[in-house]
Amino acid sequence: MEKINKYVNEISFEEAYMKIDRSHIDYLIKGDLNSKYSINLKKICFLILSLFMPISMIISYTGASKNIETTTFSRTLAVTIAIIFILISLFSYLKSKKEFKNYGYKEYIYSSWKILFLSYICGSIGSVDSNYITNLITIAIYIPVCLFLYKSIENNKMKEYINSTFEKNYKINKILSLMFRVVGIVIILGMVLVQLYRINKSWIDKQMIEDSINGLGFNTVLLITLGALFMIIISLIPTYLSFKADLRIQNMLVLKYSKEFMESYGYYKEEWYGDN
Repeated sequence: MEKINKYVNEISFEEAYMKIDRSHIDYLIKGDLNSKYSINLKKICFLILSLFMPISMIISYTGASKNIETTTFSRTLAVTIAIIFILISLFSYLKSKKEFKNYGYKEYIYSSWKILFLSYICGSIGSVDSNYITNLITIAIYIPVCLFLYKSIENNKMKEYINSTFEKNYKINKILSLMFRVVGIVIILGMVLVQLYRINKSWIDKQMIEDSINGLGFNTVLLITLGALFMIIISLIPTYLSFKADLRIQNMLVLKYSKEFMESYGYYKEEWYGDN
């Protein structure tokens, strides 16, 4: 993020003014005025969405039913992680209220999807089975990898936006760009496969599919590698669907040159700061 701040600081007000007109700032502040539902209501809905899985974890493991095998350690770990997710969600919600109203909402959508995905991955962390240690280690590795990828993809997308919008030439990670595009392909293929399965599930021979896969001669290492790559790809679905690099850079520039933009476009303080 330090590099992104450096790149933004290198953009002059004149450059920013040429690319950010009043409609862009109005969108950051007010959003879509034709929307049926208020931004505050939609934020509350996403707050509930992001809290759903962590609260479910707490309910499941504090009153662990007989069909869930747990230990004191696994229950404590699961509840602790759930509480951390809840605190992150609440912090993100409160932080969004300090931003421009619509920009804060867009950022909170992104945060909510990430929390929902990561808490879903951690959902079974309190359940003990024969592979518990393996699952625990896998999750302990997977979550930091996801967080690293989120940050890396975000920075890469912001550099792409700066390059294309302000005619800069900052180095882009082509592997990350390709990975991001693959996510879109995976989403489309997933939707197609789900629909095909729904239409044809009555006559699909699952045993035949398993035999066909085994017949391809895939060994365990290859299957694990492909599985790991697939999990990395799907972890980026929240970023693909809801991260807005253009809004983040525009917000940074508008805040950096807030006085200049207010004077140039004739904003009143009440209109600029709004009411969150």
